[in-house]
Amino acid sequence: MLLGAMRALTDPVTTGAVTIALPQDVQAEAWDWPVELFDRRVWHVARTSPETAVLRQAACAIRASARPLIVAGGGVAYSEATEALRKFAEATGIPVAETQAGKGSLAWDHPQAVGAIGVTGTTPANTLATESDLVVGIGTRWSDFTTASMSAFADPGARFVNINVADLDGHKLSSLSVVADAREALQALTTQLAGWAGRCGLHASGQRFGGGLGP
Repeated sequence: MLLGAMRALTDPVTTGAVTIALPQDVQAEAWDWPVELFDRRVWHVARTSPETAVLRQAACAIRASARPLIVAGGGVAYSEATEALRKFAEATGIPVAETQAGKGSLAWDHPQAVGAIGVTGTTPANTLATESDLVVGIGTRWSDFTTASMSAFADPGARFVNINVADLDGHKLSSLSVVADAREALQALTTQLAGWAGRCGLHASGQRFGGGLGP
């Protein structure tokens, strides 16, 4: 059980609170533990790389979009991808909204940070979400708070690209699912989109908005 608990804690998909419950009568007993149980172990946290063909599809979707928006979730912090997100946003010109778990994914005073999204979100972020034709979710589970119970994204033709280590969350909202570590996927996408940059003009909301302009 102890080793199983550590495997869960170091698995990017299944990680979470782990409880090992021992009955009181067991706690009161002495036990001759095998010495090898206490051997030093190094637990490797795997980083899943994006599948090449799917990554290419995601890059094509971004290139074809006119009003893209990034929604950064808690997975950005878990994968230590904040710097990769900043570089990706600056390279593409796409604005970044955050979920509650994704707070701090991009510095609050960064010119492309538009604040929280959803039920408890900001006016700029929610206005951009309403008019986005492509939403790139990074490390988000698309909770009801984030999607405002599916009312946040009003464009009937809006498409979704979702980067997530969990296959279940990756396919939510009928997304193009990129099952991968957030940092690995962002770095790969930045390379794929080299030379492409969104048209950073002022949107009706007053926020800068990326759009498809590039080779």
